[in-house]
Amino acid sequence: MRVGMNPNRTSQADKYLPVALAVVTYLPNMQGYHAKRLEIIKLCLESMRKFAGVEHTFIVWDSGSCNELVDWLEYEFKPDIFIKSNINIGKNSSRSSIVRMLPPETIVACSDDDILYYPDWLRPQIELLEHFPNVAAVTGYPVRTSFRWGNEKTMKWAKKNAGIERGKFLPEEWERDFAVSIGRDPDAHMSATETELDTVITYNGKSAYATSHHCQFIGRAGTVAKASLFDGMAMGDEKPFDIAMDNIGLRLATTQRLARHMGNVIDDRLREEITRLKI
Repeated sequence: MRVGMNPNRTSQADKYLPVALAVVTYLPNMQGYHAKRLEIIKLCLESMRKFAGVEHTFIVWDSGSCNELVDWLEYEFKPDIFIKSNINIGKNSSRSSIVRMLPPETIVACSDDDILYYPDWLRPQIELLEHFPNVAAVTGYPVRTSFRWGNEKTMKWAKKNAGIERGKFLPEEWERDFAVSIGRDPDAHMSATETELDTVITYNGKSAYATSHHCQFIGRAGTVAKASLFDGMAMGDEKPFDIAMDNIGLRLATTQRLARHMGNVIDDRLREEITRLKI
């Protein structure tokens, strides 16, 4: 039985802004590996929002986290869109769902929940997205080892259309930070990548690294959706996604470090940086 007409029948839905920030969060407990990750996740989301410098819709998809994180997200951080799942459907499947609910032309910034963002991190990435032709993804987090895959088509395009330089352009400090954040010995990492080179491509006066990074990147929602799969894995291998994005369009990185991976524990050096940023 229905009485009367639903007053929302002809109403317009709230509109998405042209830019969306999207983070998939997961904190099953606060023990072992996850013992210190609540602070990491808070810093990620707070720095992402604080330093974006662009009007945006903030989206968080949480996959079955503990109450400590869920309550903070819902009652303190308060994203514009909060999708709270009681089960963990996996990072790739969550990201796939997010980008498919956005208008295809939306610029979506996808992020893992352990990335630290620096002031004005978004604008330079958007500039590369809009300057180079047919861009699939732009990251503000260049890493030397990410040149190993997912840039074959990008380099094929660059050889015909752009200037190319190869050398050791990434500062050693950035590479050491990366190594520490993923649990590698920084000296061993520098030794293992000693013969590897970075590639910079320049197109119509603007330069970028010829790589991107699945931990943090921006792209058009419709483009990201084409490469996103529901893979059934909690984390899964991101290389197929990177390669799929390269097959669609260019994968680029800013020559500035606009974001960085934190890992699961904040060490003294990272703590000093966070204090300086006043997050």
